[in-house]
Amino acid sequence: MFFTISKLLVILVEPLAWPYLLLLLALIMRWRRRRRLMKSCIGAALLLPLLYGYLPLSTAPLRYLEDRHDIPVLTGPPVDGVIVLGGHTAWGDISESRGQPQQTHAADRLTKGLMLHRLNPGSTLLFSGYDGRLTPAGWSEAETIRRLIAELGVAGDNIIYESTSRNTYQNAVNSLTVAVPQPGSRWLLVTSAAHMPRAMRSFAAAGWEGIIPYPVDFRTGATSTFIFNMELGTASVRTWVKEYVGLAAYWLTGRSATLFP
Repeated sequence: MFFTISKLLVILVEPLAWPYLLLLLALIMRWRRRRRLMKSCIGAALLLPLLYGYLPLSTAPLRYLEDRHDIPVLTGPPVDGVIVLGGHTAWGDISESRGQPQQTHAADRLTKGLMLHRLNPGSTLLFSGYDGRLTPAGWSEAETIRRLIAELGVAGDNIIYESTSRNTYQNAVNSLTVAVPQPGSRWLLVTSAAHMPRAMRSFAAAGWEGIIPYPVDFRTGATSTFIFNMELGTASVRTWVKEYVGLAAYWLTGRSATLFP
């Protein structure tokens, strides 16, 4: 139920939809003869897309999320496993129809996961995820990754798949069942930097111990730059709105112990 509701309400966290929602509200205000509110809604609808383009105004909340977890310096006992969360493969129906496994801008999750697995001989590499869409079609994430692994010529030894999860909390719960980590073991969690705060809280709530965050797929630089870029700004707003709403929803439903990172 939680997953279905979250997908049905996705339009509310889509920045490109907000101007249209404001215009719809303007029509309602016109019908209600609230001309001042109508003009305010129209003005906001025209101004909002421009505000997306002003950096770092639109990227500051995203940088805050990405800075919550540093890239770790791996010292001490060896790493027992590497968990790579899904979300880095393109739609499965496209991959299937083209006969070629496709990836998204978050492909760092796969490449860094393979790197960490190679640097830690004997470690288990776990790919977690099925499909995040309400109505999946085509290859699953696991199938796409299997094909990518084969194309790259990577040996399948010590590589396992959790292929039922539809969201981050399910990643945590189902991966725990598949991996069965031993007490005192050390596992790296690989996902996009902006997504890491919600992922870490989900894994903690699911009962994982010994998890070390390894953020990848950064969208912001270490310092702010004042420029105007509509495409980058809109993408940044889309990412951080989704994550902040996700953090709040997970906290309210007991999937996370804390609200903000």
